[in-house]
Amino acid sequence: MKNIVILFLTFLPLYSFSQKKEKETAYLLFNSQSKERCVVEDGSGNSQNLNKFRKEFQGNYIYFKICDEIFSTHNSKSLKETCSIKYLEKIKLVDFDYLVKKYNSVYEFKHHVFDKIYFIEKISKDKIIKYEVTWVDEMIMIDD
Repeated sequence: MKNIVILFLTFLPLYSFSQKKEKETAYLLFNSQSKERCVVEDGSGNSQNLNKFRKEFQGNYIYFKICDEIFSTHNSKSLKETCSIKYLEKIKLVDFDYLVKKYNSVYEFKHHVFDKIYFIEKISKDKIIKYEVTWVDEMIMIDD
């Protein structure tokens, strides 16, 4: 009996630490046509009142900016997909506040919080583009 207890106590911590948390996939509607605005600091202490949703192209990368958060995807890799608007019926969309709240609830780097993040951008009344993006934080270096 003593051997069974010792084996149990030996393997219990290994089993407990081997459990992997399931990370979720987040889908967010990226509306670059939105008139919402937010105050963003420019890095030198000055603030600007900018559109909440901004999309910038730099070299091989597309940067999606929501207020002061930055997400990126590689422009030439197959990280985007054109879909029917009906695709929206199959997924659960979240808002930006949900992403920030989830990030603030865990103690990890931004790019580790979700398994994948997809931005959905409407391009016509019946088509969307789905971009797989990475949430840029201090640990991610982006090169052209």
